[in-house]
Order: sequence, then C-alpha cells, then structure tokens
Amino acid sequence: MSVLGLKNVCTALLPILTSSKYKYSIPNCYLTIAKSLAVFLGITAVSLTSYVLYQIYKKNDEDELLDHYTSNTRVLEIKMPKEIIGSLIGRNGSNLKRLQDQSNTRISFKELDNKNEKICLIRGAAHNCEIAYNLIQDFINSEAIMESEDFWVPIGCVKQIVGRGGDKIKEIQSLSGAKLTVFDDEKGLSSRRISIKGTREQIIVAKSLIEDLVVQSQHSRQVIEESLAKREPRLPAKSPEAVKKDSPKCERMSPIPGQPDNQFEVYVSAMENPSRFWLQIVGPKATELDCLVDEMTEYYNKSENRSNHCVKDVQAGDLVAAIFRYDSKWYRAEVLEVSHENNEKMAKLYYVDYGDTDVFPCKDLYELRTDLLRLHFQAIECFLAKVDPMGDSWTEEAIDRFEELCHVAQWKKLSARINGYMAKEKSRTRREGSPVPGVDLYNVTSHEDIDVAEELVKAGFAVYKRGSDLRSNSRTTSTSNISVASSS
Repeated sequence: MSVLGLKNVCTALLPILTSSKYKYSIPNCYLTIAKSLAVFLGITAVSLTSYVLYQIYKKNDEDELLDHYTSNTRVLEIKMPKEIIGSLIGRNGSNLKRLQDQSNTRISFKELDNKNEKICLIRGAAHNCEIAYNLIQDFINSEAIMESEDFWVPIGCVKQIVGRGGDKIKEIQSLSGAKLTVFDDEKGLSSRRISIKGTREQIIVAKSLIEDLVVQSQHSRQVIEESLAKREPRLPAKSPEAVKKDSPKCERMSPIPGQPDNQFEVYVSAMENPSRFWLQIVGPKATELDCLVDEMTEYYNKSENRSNHCVKDVQAGDLVAAIFRYDSKWYRAEVLEVSHENNEKMAKLYYVDYGDTDVFPCKDLYELRTDLLRLHFQAIECFLAKVDPMGDSWTEEAIDRFEELCHVAQWKKLSARINGYMAKEKSRTRREGSPVPGVDLYNVTSHEDIDVAEELVKAGFAVYKRGSDLRSNSRTTSTSNISVASSS
C-alpha cells in the first residue's frame, strides 16, 4: 500500500480515535485497531501504530495551543497621563518589572494623537491582566496631581537663588521635590520668571525657600549699600594711572591667632598644577565679589558706559575691566604684557579675583571705575604643601587628577589649612611680592575627608617632601613650619 493511501486511512480514523469514546484511552485500544488494519492492509502493525499516534498527539498539541490563545489570553488598555508614566516605569524600569512579575503579564505603552496621554497595554492570561489592571489603577490613584506655577523674583536676587554652578537651585529642588526652571526671555524687566513644577505641597515649599533667599539677598544688598553710603566722596579716576596708584592689595590667608591648625573653607578657582593654584576664601568677601561682578557686568554691558572708559594706550601693569569669554561677564584684570599679533595690539590678562589668564585685544579693554576697587583682589596663589611631583614636573595625568579632586572652578567647597610659606619673587608687573602659602587641602564632599596630597601619592603622581612628617590622614599635624603673616 502506498504512503498516500496510508495517510488517507489515518486521516479518516483520526475523528474516531480522538472522539470522546477513545480520547482518554488511546494507549489501551490503539494496538487492537492497528493490528486489525495491518492484517487488512498488508503492512506491519508497528509502522501503522507509530504514524497513527503521531497524528493523534500532533492534533492534541495544536488544539491546546489554539485554546490557550483564543480563550485564555487577553489584552487590556488603560489611558493615562504622560507625566505619570515615568513614575510607573521607575528608575531603570524597576517599578514596571515588579508589576510584571507580580501579575505575570507583559506591559508596554502606545502613543496617542493626544500628546498629553498614552495607552498602557497589558498582555497575559485573563485573570493576570485583571491583577495588573488593578495594580496600575491603584498606582494612578495614589499619584499626586502635578501642577505648574510661575513665580517672579527681583532680577538682582536670581544669582543667589541659582548659586555657584547651580548648587543653590539644586538644593531647593532636593528639599522641595519640585522642578525649577529660570527663564531669561523677558528682556528689559526688573524681575525674572521662575517656573515651578510639582505637587501643590512641593510648590509651596519651593516658593517658601525662594522667598527666604530673596529676603536674604535684599538684606545683604541693603547692608552693602548702607556701607558704601558712608564712604567719603572721591573724584572718579581720570586715567589708568590713577587706578594704579590706589589699587587694592591682594587678599591673604593667615591662621587665627593662637590657632595655627585652624581650617577654613575655600574654592579652588584656577590652577596650573598642584604646585601653583589659586584659592578664594568662602565667606562674606566671596559674596561681595559676586555682587561686584554683577555690578560690573550690568554697567559695562552698556555701550554708552564703555565709551566713557576707553583706554587710549594699554600698558603692562594697567588694571582694566575685561570680559571673560566663557561666561560673558565682566571682571577686574591686570595687564601682564602687551604684544602685537596680525597688526592688532593684544594684552595678556591676569584675572585678579580668580587667578586664570587670557589674551584679549586692547581695544576691548576698559578703564575700571574707581569704586570697583573697594574689594581686595580675591585670588590667592598657593601650593600643595606636603608633596612634590613624581619626577621633574607634574604630568598631565597628575594635573587632571588634582583638578578632579579639587573641583577646580566648579565652586564646590574644600577644607584648607595653612602649612608653611614659600618666598616668591615679584613676578607680576607693579604688584607687591608676598610669600606664597602652602596649604593642605581636604575634599569633604564624601562621607570621609579625602587628603588631596595623599591621593596623589597613592596614585603614583607625587612623593612626600623629604623630611616631611605630615603623612597622617589626620588634619591635626605639625605646623612648626608655619610663619604667621599679617592680614592686609
């Protein structure tokens, strides 16, 4: 008998063998049927039996698979606001994975024409979909309603609200849980718009924190204005020569009398390497410097004011107002040298409050107003006291590591302690020569204080100075090499 004939016979038998009469007793009856067919057809019982069983079990498997997808699998849809989806998914998808594990379903999202909503799709067994549906609905109901509100603050207070490198506004967001955005699109107004997004409670807390900063800022400005009002009138500078004569001294550091080990907070404002960098002391003078920069920026951004302070002949040693190319603000600077490039007179500048340098066309420099010299120059040149470079000079890797540890120009606080002085020859034009302080620096941003010098030694970038007994992690170390300098 041909294979095709055998197949036709088996196909005819399948409805009988899979009927309710035989469905659950195939192993007990198929031998008798197969033997009878084998005798009748003239083929072996084994061959016929194997083929019949294959067709029976194949049909049963297909029936079960079909039943699973048609009667047990469901897809449910839930409309939800887009702003909730991020919370539903969770960080790295943790919330969504937990929901799927709890309900044994698959959850995905589909876009809608409505930009404010999305469709949440739940796939799985019917009862599992119901579980996931209820869990998601509970989550939506428990989520607080998000709101948005605009808050206006005086333009002079914005810097205090934002803070150095945005640290203050980040603090407000962390404490309140709200998201803040400062807008700069309302030109010519005396106030600035801040958008606050969050729950009603979060918005209230954020507004309260902002209002406190506004009050503090206005009080500080009032104190400064009252102090300036007590100054005796003086004639404005008529030439750069007058500016040179009355220029302020540089800020200095000295231990508190009787407390040579006293630590103080600093910013590392600029650097060349661990043996030469500049600090600003965190305190009232740093705040006063910020106000001075704001005042200069507002004043020198006006072309009519710049025209009143043109410098006809820029020379080394002049103190000038100069813009800083990376933030477009105006700062106090000293001209270190003058040169000619491509038929244009150029000046190398030293920013006296920060320590960095730049080269600018002389035509873009302007005379400083005399009252802008009321504050000591804030950049303090220092060196790392306990270590020398590994080798003849500091490597690029060592400089990069030092910059990372000290958050250079990022306005993150470090703790410093004076640990000796180094004599320095007069190097800046017409400026006083003074001893350069050596300092120990500690990064206090983590759970424990990190000794910057020790980290450089551990990394193989530096070695301790010969005869140094300052290899302890403790800040309480010998300061016998400190010579106290009087504050200017």
